[in-house]
Parts: sequence; structure tokens; C-alpha cells
Amino acid sequence: MKNIERSGAAQRPDHPVTSGPRRTRQPEPVSAVRYVMRGLRSTAIAFMAPVVVAPLLPAPLRPLRLVAGGLLYADQQQPSAMRFTPPPGRQGECAGMLLGLLPFIPAFALQAHLTETWCARPGSAGARIAATSQQAWTGFWTRFPKCVAEVAARYPINFVLARCTAQVAAAIVGSSLSLSYHRIRGRKLVARQLPPVKPRLPQRVAARPEVYLAGGLLFMVPALLDTRIGLSLLQRAGVPRASIGTVITSSVVGAALTTSMVPFERRA
Repeated sequence: MKNIERSGAAQRPDHPVTSGPRRTRQPEPVSAVRYVMRGLRSTAIAFMAPVVVAPLLPAPLRPLRLVAGGLLYADQQQPSAMRFTPPPGRQGECAGMLLGLLPFIPAFALQAHLTETWCARPGSAGARIAATSQQAWTGFWTRFPKCVAEVAARYPINFVLARCTAQVAAAIVGSSLSLSYHRIRGRKLVARQLPPVKPRLPQRVAARPEVYLAGGLLFMVPALLDTRIGLSLLQRAGVPRASIGTVITSSVVGAALTTSMVPFERRA
């Protein structure tokens, strides 16, 4: 007698039956706003924070804000929750990063020009805005102890506000240009799965020490140019006074671009 459990239509297959090829889940698209906000966050941590803190330091130590910014910028070079697909090559990534950083040069130049002209001209709208903000800042700190109020009165609030405003504008324009470049090349911005627990700072440094080394060393160049000796050398080299800021900003952009490209092979 035949075993009906192992013969005919009732025979059980030795291998599981599949209903067809598996469908891979498409990555979730990411909006342009999130991409721009990521650029703003990186700018706030790496560049705006040192600008805010630097006036509280002794004058000889203020150029070190650029080295601190370089280390903070290096720490931002971690896998993010978004990526481009298909992924850009090295040249495409470099071009996108360059477009994201270039707007900082004209933004800082324009900010310095407006500060020295429009805001410095008596009776102009810029001068009135500067006077109003300075008055509001000083008036706010009068509620605090006298020693605190005196320190706050010496704080260059108008310069800090102007520089941070320029950085925000440059970050928005730069992120938009970078995103547009990748989209023109046919790439889509999609979400990326990251580990649920973010690595701590010692783990991030141990995983990619060359990025932090590059951030510290490369940003020493604009820091040295911003010292008395560096400014004197630029003047002796024939750089106009009005262009010194542009030279320093350009060196910052170059340092940031090089730092961001160091971990390309190891980027997740």
C-alpha cells in the first residue's frame, strides 16, 4: 500500500514554497527642509558657537576659535540619517560639498562691508538698528549684578549677531545649492537606517581619528592668519585690508572641504 503522505498531490515538498521574488522596501524620501536643517545644525555647532564664545576669551586666544570650530566640524562628519541614491562618486561629493561651503565667502564679505559702511554711517537705518540692539542688550543685563552687567556691556553683540546672521544665510543657500546639484545629476535624497544608539565621542574619535586630526591641523592655517603675526604677513604680502577677511574665510572653506573629504573611503 502506498503512503499517501509522500506521494501524489499530497506529497510535501522538501523545500519551502516561495510565492515569488521578494520585494525590497524602497527607502523613504527626505524633504529638502530636513536637508537644509541638517546644514544649519552643523553650522551652528561648528561655526556659530565659537563665534559666540570667542569675545569672552582674551584677545591672543581668540584665533583658537577656528581650531575649535575645525574639531567640531570634524565631529559632524558622521553618517547621517539621510543619503543620496545613487550615491555620488568622489568628484560628485566634492562638488556638492564645495557648493555648500562657497556661499560663506561672499556672505562674510558682505557682512563686513555692511558693518563698515551702512551700519557705521550716522543716521542710517543700519546705524539705528545697531544702536537699538546695543541698547536692548545693555538694558537687559542691568538687572544682573554690576560685575556681570559690565562684562555684558563690553560684549560685541552687534558683530556677533551680524556674523551669525551671515552664517545662517550662507548655510541655507549652500545647502540648497548642494541639494539642487545632486538632484540635477539624477540623485534622490532618501532616509538611511542608523544604529539606535549614537556612538559617544571617544568611540567616534577612535573609529576615525584621521578626520579629527585633519580638522585640527587644517584649521590652524586660518587661525594663524588671524593672529597679529599672520595679519602683518598678509599686509606685507600686499593683500588689501578689505580683502584680508576674504582670504581668511577662503582658507576656512578650504580646510572644511578637505576635512569633509578625508573619510570618504570609510564613510558608511
